[in-house]
Order: sequence, then structure tokens, then C-alpha cells
Amino acid sequence: MTQTLSYFPGQLVTIFLEVKTIDGYRADSLTVPMVTRIIFPGFTLASGYPSAMTNLDTGLYYAQFTIPTGATAVGSYLVDVAYTNPTTSIINYEIYQVVVTAPFGNFGTTSG
Repeated sequence: MTQTLSYFPGQLVTIFLEVKTIDGYRADSLTVPMVTRIIFPGFTLASGYPSAMTNLDTGLYYAQFTIPTGATAVGSYLVDVAYTNPTTSIINYEIYQVVVTAPFGNFGTTSG
């Protein structure tokens, strides 16, 4: 399932991952969940990934990154997360779409 999050340029993005057993109970992933990649607008890859997520509680993890500033930061980002299912031992993937919009409407650059 894709989750869509909305942010502005320069903001700190927080991605949460909840890992559950087949019975619906929270359980830790069998491996540390990883943000495998972040794809910026224009289909460029962010550097520094894969990166481990931080364990917040049993079966609950988070990761953070900062959106660049300026007009080029506006657009859709894709965050790909991988974890090992505690029931099946199969690697699962979650995708997050981060939509970055201008804080006060459209903006751009003009020459004058």
C-alpha cells in the first residue's frame, strides 16, 4: 500500500513503518528495516541510501530526511522501505509518496 505524505520545501520528513504478524499484532522485523532509496523529482536518487530505520517501539520504526529548499524541491518523492516479515520471513516493501508543494502557492523564478 502506498502512503502519501504532504510537505513543503525545507521541512523534515518523518516516515513511520508498522510491522505486524499475520494475527495483526505488532512485532519487530526479523532484520532492521531499511530505507532502500529516495527518488527525487526528476528521477534522481538521493545519496546515502540504503539507511537503517530507528526502532521506536515493538514493531514501530521511523526514518527522517530533510526536503531541499527552493523551487526545484517541489514535486513528488518516492521513499522505498524494505523489512523482513516476522511471520513469513519474506522481505516486504512499503512505498511512501512525499508530495512537496510551495508553502504559499505557485512560485518560480523570473528575469527582470
